[in-house]
Amino acid sequence: MIASPTEHRIGDLHVEETGAGMPVLLIHGNSGDLHDFAAVAPQLAARHRVLAMDCRGYGRSARGHGPLTLARMAEDAASVIRALSPDVPVAVVGFSDGANIAMLLVARHPQLVRALVLNSGNITVKGMRFWMRVRLRVLDAILRSVARRVPAFTREHELMRLMLDQPGLGHDALAGIRVPTLVLAGSRDIIRPAHTRMIHHLIARSRLRVVRGGTHTGIKDLPDVVGPILTGFLDEQE
Repeated sequence: MIASPTEHRIGDLHVEETGAGMPVLLIHGNSGDLHDFAAVAPQLAARHRVLAMDCRGYGRSARGHGPLTLARMAEDAASVIRALSPDVPVAVVGFSDGANIAMLLVARHPQLVRALVLNSGNITVKGMRFWMRVRLRVLDAILRSVARRVPAFTREHELMRLMLDQPGLGHDALAGIRVPTLVLAGSRDIIRPAHTRMIHHLIARSRLRVVRGGTHTGIKDLPDVVGPILTGFLDEQE
């Protein structure tokens, strides 16, 4: 049985720690929080030391001042690693926008990361399927209009914009990744299959796993499938 998590406050950020062993940092997706991993975290914590963070502006982490960008969240992740695993590089599991944050993190601070799992990430907006891009642009227009009249919606619009603003990752950044990497997606993902394959091909010696029938939220909906994929990969890195 996994013990109750130990809670940490790293500046503006809320982090929960469970388990023991190789440190594994979990970075959630847009509109979520550390509970995005609730279905698979017990499997990971049974074998590893799991550090699950609420990204800036999500969950129990404060937004703070200044711009809200994925690049800033990557620096936040680096701060969490330095605070909680100063002497040992961590494996990073990023889901959706969390995968984009993970790519920015390893590009900027390669010495902090020992392995990567990139679950449904994208390095350009066009990496998403066309219908998803259209849906986001319509939602962007609605929230922009509503936020002008109801300031309480400003936060929702700001967070949604993170999916439409380019992450700031180029092909060179991915080609520079040298840690063991698992690129993971669902066959019915909102990320285009060709884009997922491109990420896989750009990262030298990365592995690609596509969960048949899986959607973008396979990490939540298919824990009995995704969990063993994650633990199998991470066990090899310890």
